[in-house]
Amino acid sequence: MLKKILCGLLAGAMALTMFAGCSGEEGTTSGEGGSTGTTESTGGEEGGDASGEETTLRLSLWDYETVGYDKAMVEAFQEANPNIKVDVVSTPNADYASKIAVMLSGGDEVDVFYIKSNTDYPTFVMREFVRPLSDLIEANNFDLEPYGTVLDQHYRMDGELYALPYRTNDWVLFYNKDIFDAANVPYPTNDMTWEELAEIAPQVTSGEGGSKIYGMYYQPKVSFILPFMVGYIDDYDNMTSDLSQMAYPIQYFIDLQNSGSYQSYAEAKSMSQDQTYFFNGLNAMFYDGSWFVQMLCDEESVDFEWGVAKSPYWEGTEQKGFATTTPIAINSTTEKVDAAWQLLSFLTGEEGAMVMAENKMVPGYMSDAVMETYREVTGIDDSSYEALTNNVTYGFGEPNTVQGLLTTAFQEELELAITGNQSVEQTVANMESRRTEIIEQNS
Repeated sequence: MLKKILCGLLAGAMALTMFAGCSGEEGTTSGEGGSTGTTESTGGEEGGDASGEETTLRLSLWDYETVGYDKAMVEAFQEANPNIKVDVVSTPNADYASKIAVMLSGGDEVDVFYIKSNTDYPTFVMREFVRPLSDLIEANNFDLEPYGTVLDQHYRMDGELYALPYRTNDWVLFYNKDIFDAANVPYPTNDMTWEELAEIAPQVTSGEGGSKIYGMYYQPKVSFILPFMVGYIDDYDNMTSDLSQMAYPIQYFIDLQNSGSYQSYAEAKSMSQDQTYFFNGLNAMFYDGSWFVQMLCDEESVDFEWGVAKSPYWEGTEQKGFATTTPIAINSTTEKVDAAWQLLSFLTGEEGAMVMAENKMVPGYMSDAVMETYREVTGIDDSSYEALTNNVTYGFGEPNTVQGLLTTAFQEELELAITGNQSVEQTVANMESRRTEIIEQNS
C-alpha cells in the first residue's frame, strides 16, 4: 500500500511540471488512401519549423485519446514548437496495422507515423514506405547511445536505420514481496537463471482451489511465452537458428506446469486470466513487459509490496533478456523532411522520453536523466530500478520480411506442445519444416 500511495503522490507532483498543450477540433478524415480515423489538431496558429517557416505535419498513431502519454508528448512538442501544427490521425489499436499500410500504399500524405510492431517494420522498409534516417542523424549530431542494444537488433537493415523507438519494453520478472516474506524465501535477484526459478517456485506456492497462490505465472498467450524460450539459443535468429535446441525450454515449461507451481496454460487461457492473478496477490512471480510497472502503480486493487528483477536467463548462456520496441518513422514521400525530423526526434529523443518517464513508461531513449525521473515518479526501489536499466537484450534475429510469419508459425506449434496435444519432438520438427516452407514461398 505504501508503494501505491508513493506512486500516486509522485505522479501528481510530476504532472504539475508537464508542458501544457492546446487542442483543436476533432473529426473524421479520409486520406487519399481511403483511410478513416479520428483527427485531432494541436496548436493554434499555422506553424513552422525552427527556421520560422510555417508547416503542418500529419502524425498517424493508434488510440490517441486513450493512451495518455502519446497525447502528452504531442502536446509537449507543440508547446516547444508553436510554429508547427500537428494533425493527429488516430486509428483503433486493433485496426492500426492494416490501416496504416493502406494509407501509405494509397499515397496518404501522412508525414510521421508509428509502426505497430518490430515484425511489421521490415515490410515497411521493403515496400519503401519509410525514409532512411542516417543522414538526418548525422546532420543533427543525434546521440544514439541511450537506445542501448535494440537498434542493431530491431532496426538496422543493411547498415541503415529507418525508424527509431519511442518505447522499449524489457521483459522482466515481477514479484510479490509479501508472499516471499510469508514463505521466508529470499526475493528473486537480478542475476538468476530459469533453472533457479524452477527451484524457487514450489517454495512460494501454497493453498489450493480458487485461492491457490502459484509460484510462477505467465500471461496465457504464446506470444508472451515464446520470447523467454528463444533466449536459450545463443544469437537466436528466426531464419537460421537450429530449432532442435528449442526442445529444452519447451520441456522446461511443461515440467513447470506439471510441478503444480504454475497454473496450466490451458486453464489460464480458458479463464481469460492476464494480470488479474498478480493484481489479486495470487502469483508470487510474474513474467511480463516493463509497461506493467505503470499498471501496478495505477491499479487501485494492489495492496501489497512488489518488486522487479531482471529477466532470468538460461544456465550456461550470457545474461540477457527479451525486448520489444515501438518504432516511429518518416514517410518516404514527405516533402517536409526537416519538420518531420523535428517531430520524430522529439518523440523518440530525450524530450519525449522525459514525458514518457513522467507517465511511468520506460522510453526507448534511456538517458540517465530520463531514467532518474522514471525512478522518482514510480517510486521503485534500487533493485527494481537496476532491473530495468542497462540490460543486454535480444529479439527474434535480424529484421526480415517473413519474421512475422515465422513467429506466428512457431507460436502455433508451441501452443500444441504446452497444451499436451503434440510431443516436443514433433513440435520442433514442425517448426523446422514450416520455416523452410515459409522462406521458400516468400523468397
